[in-house]
Amino acid sequence: MRSATAGQRGSVGLRFWWRTFEGVQDLFAEGHGEEGGPDDPLPVKTYRELPRHVLPEPARRIGDARWSFEAFRDAHPQGIPTLDVLDQRALSALLYWTYGIGRIELGPHAVWPYHRMVASARCFHPVELYVWLAHPAGELPPGCYHYNPAHHAVTLLREGGVPHAVRTGTGVRAEAGLLVASAWFRKTAFRYRDYAYRLCAQEAGMTVGNALLTGAALGLRGRVHYRFDDEVVNRALGLDGREETAFAVLDLAPAGEAAPAQARVGSPQLPCVPCELPNIQPVHVQTGHTSDGAWSGLTALDLTARLAGPGAAVTPDDFRLPVEASGPDGVLGLAGPEPGAGGMDLAAALRARDSGGRMFLPDARPVAFARLASALRYALEPVSSDHTEAPCRPLVGAYVLVLGTDGASPGLYRLAPGMEPPALLRLPARDWRAVVGMLCDRTPAVNAAKAGAVVFLTADRLAGDRWFGARGYRVLHQEAGIVAQRVSVLAAAAGLSARITNGYHDGMVRDLIGLDAAQVPVFTLIVGRRRPTAQYEPELIW
Repeated sequence: MRSATAGQRGSVGLRFWWRTFEGVQDLFAEGHGEEGGPDDPLPVKTYRELPRHVLPEPARRIGDARWSFEAFRDAHPQGIPTLDVLDQRALSALLYWTYGIGRIELGPHAVWPYHRMVASARCFHPVELYVWLAHPAGELPPGCYHYNPAHHAVTLLREGGVPHAVRTGTGVRAEAGLLVASAWFRKTAFRYRDYAYRLCAQEAGMTVGNALLTGAALGLRGRVHYRFDDEVVNRALGLDGREETAFAVLDLAPAGEAAPAQARVGSPQLPCVPCELPNIQPVHVQTGHTSDGAWSGLTALDLTARLAGPGAAVTPDDFRLPVEASGPDGVLGLAGPEPGAGGMDLAAALRARDSGGRMFLPDARPVAFARLASALRYALEPVSSDHTEAPCRPLVGAYVLVLGTDGASPGLYRLAPGMEPPALLRLPARDWRAVVGMLCDRTPAVNAAKAGAVVFLTADRLAGDRWFGARGYRVLHQEAGIVAQRVSVLAAAAGLSARITNGYHDGMVRDLIGLDAAQVPVFTLIVGRRRPTAQYEPELIW
């Protein structure tokens, strides 16, 4: 539970961090690292002198991309996959399709060649993925492993099933095991300095969101834990807790089992016993010599966000804006014909997912509204997490600026997931042209004016501060990351690209949507059809 001292230390910093940088000059005024030089960190974390196990070839097809969505499961109750045993092949598929390298860019202009299953600023991929097996997985004994995506292998860090200290410090049951997503700040901060905290939190959310998609397709149920004892989890994984720290813990269990009750702080039968965990200091290759003092603001804020265990349940309604009234002509239903269970393979969607290329000039032909609807209809479906006992809707709002879409009038809409079926509700007329021009100016590598739509994800920073304290900044950015990954993957399944960009003027977007000071935009996705380019990005064939 967050101490009062930590909350007081974090309150001033949070006001700064929630204020989005309003221009690239604000970011680069503090200095930034040079790519391709001696300070460029190693793209993949690599351990030395520890047992490494190469995983089997990952399955080429793994299951429907929509099994993690409550509405889809309710509509297809007979086909829900269930994985009884997390064996080595299932583990291979889970890790690869969550965070493996899906394609490699070749040629003389391949600046960022290694593309994983989630988008990352300049392909730095600061998230590290760990898996803790509660039971043997084929030849792999129970224990804590680090996933190396470059070699599709795992490195054993600690032997044995999930210890009591980790279970109590996180509130997990770990029937099958755990996934832990950490943020290795150096991999992004050497370039983006303090601004890397935002990028790391967003990518952690996208990675967790992808793990939820992949696990459900395979037959696993996942529950996200944002609030846990940082000291215990970092110690268990051998992380220093400063340059790299755990951001999210995903509790894994067979999908057929009932969801476990949430273990809360203060429960007398769950004492915290970190003494169970001997300290480990696994050695890994380190490159880059920039002092972490160059991103001291990032480190200071992260340290104020530390917790000593799970927190109390939140009230999700505090994070939701009321649904605006809209006439019959302003409601765009998102339900429509879609493939049945098994008709939208997640592996195929992840192979197709991209960000439109380095220079994203969307095809000028209008995007069919049915494609856009397919990308959005499940965006705000409930997530099982430590916010509440039952799954609840992500703690973010979603607004869609419809531009070049065939079958929908241009304008700003709000995604209303509570309607049946989910729908886009048109907001009163607003002049959105200036915002589109701003997006083109701030992110010249993306021509937003040619997009089919622009999606804005927002969060209530005051509710985040009230419920999570200094932890709120990264929790809500992770929540938005889960939604962004859903949109990206389902857009790919519909033949579209989704480009995530943080290059926007916060005030202009807030004014367009009509947000008060508590609501802030935290994500922008440019959605459109990619044109053929000279980039050569072959799939990674196993």
